[in-house]
Parts: sequence; structure tokens; C-alpha cells
Amino acid sequence: MRFVHFATGKHDGIWNMAFDRLLMELVRENRWDFVLRTFGWDPPCVSIGRLQKTQREVDSERLIADGYGLVRRPTGGRAVWHETELTYSIVASTDHPAVSGSISEALKKTAAPMVKAMNSLGIKVAANPAEKHRAGGPRTAGNPCFTSHGKWEVGTTDGRKLVGSAQARSRGVFLEHGSILFENDQLKILDYLPEDTPPGLKQTLRQHLTEGIACVHEFSPGLEIRDMEIALNESFSFIAGDALEYLPHEELEVERLGKLECECGNDI
Repeated sequence: MRFVHFATGKHDGIWNMAFDRLLMELVRENRWDFVLRTFGWDPPCVSIGRLQKTQREVDSERLIADGYGLVRRPTGGRAVWHETELTYSIVASTDHPAVSGSISEALKKTAAPMVKAMNSLGIKVAANPAEKHRAGGPRTAGNPCFTSHGKWEVGTTDGRKLVGSAQARSRGVFLEHGSILFENDQLKILDYLPEDTPPGLKQTLRQHLTEGIACVHEFSPGLEIRDMEIALNESFSFIAGDALEYLPHEELEVERLGKLECECGNDI
């Protein structure tokens, strides 16, 4: 069995999602048993969920014209603005004990080491088993991810959301994405909602994205991305069953990654 951690730094949204699809293929081929990846986004990017319709969630032409990225995730969930955050992905076989079971059970299992890592850094959080939708239901168009709490998502003790996460399963492979907010950039997505979004809804979303979100630097202003990566490596090593080995990513299946980038670029 082999357990690994890639810390791939900042890349554009297309590269990021292509790399996770590559990891899914390599886990399916039994290259590794459990993979944790931590990464960032350059330029800032909006990602939408696997089942969302782009035109209902974001004005893609304005977003791209202003120099930002847009990409579809292989995971579910709703639109997220990615900028001042540490994003993680978890890839493993669906029967790995760290992620096995129902969707709710898997969310609970992966939330536990997230809570442990943050608490070890002095950020007091918990995982709440209940869903809470602040503005519309999960299928409401133009309703960003951070306006609600999904099952077992990580937030502060006063009920604000700090980590947004979503999962997928594909041909025996489990994938989870999560965004750990270091600053609250989520209000920026409101500037790129579809033009026909009602002004009243925008105002409601603005309130929830202001009052309902917490961020790492609120609790620990000097905390660095690398500090969080180390804490996550340690806590996820425990549920994986062995220490996660850091591996370089630069020469990993370069040709296949390029093909997957083309696929991701066409999937908007």
C-alpha cells in the first residue's frame, strides 16, 4: 500500500481539474491507495459543480474577459470563487476505509482529520451533520456554495462556514474537493452572476456571504499555507493508515495530463 501527498502550488483552473482527473486514473490503475493533494489557483477562478449549467450560475464571458478562470469540477456541489485559499483533493478507491460507506459516512470520515488539523493550529472548528441552506435550496440557480452548509462541512462553533467540500465517485474511485478559506473572497462571485439575477437575490446572497463565512486569518493572521499543508498531511496520514509521502508532480504523466487539460477546457 502507498500513501502520497502532492503539494502542487498555484495553477490555472483547467490544469488543476485535469491533474485531479489524472490522479483518479492512476488510483484506478492501483498506482497509489490514498492521495492527498493541496493546491492553489492562478489566476483566481470560478469552479462549478459537475451537474451545473454554466449559464445559470455565472456570466462566463465577463468573467473570462476580466482575466479570471472558469472550470467544471468532477465533483458535485455549487459554484465557488477560488483565490485566497488552500484547496485540497482526496483520491482513493471507493472501498478504502478512510472514504468508504455512504456519501454521508464518507463526508463524516474526511471531515474528522480536517477538524483535527485546524484545531491543532488553534482554529476551533467542528463538522455539523445537518444541512443548512441560507438562500434557496441546493438546486437554486446562481446560489454559490458558501451560502449554505452541506452535511459534515467544517465551520466555526458560531455556525459560520470555513470549508466547502464536494464529492464524486467514478468507476471505483472516490474524489473529494474542498476549499479552506484563508480570506473571504466569496463576495467577488456576485459580480459575475448571470445578468438576469434578481437584485433582491443578489442582496440576500451578499448578506449570507458576508455574515455566514469564516476564514483562517480571522483566527490566526500569521498562518501560512505551508503550515496548513503540514497539518493536513499529519492528520490525513492517520486516517489513510500510514504516513503520506510527499512526491514531486512535475513529470507525472505529462502527455496524458495535456490531453485531460484539453478535455477540461471543452467541458464548460
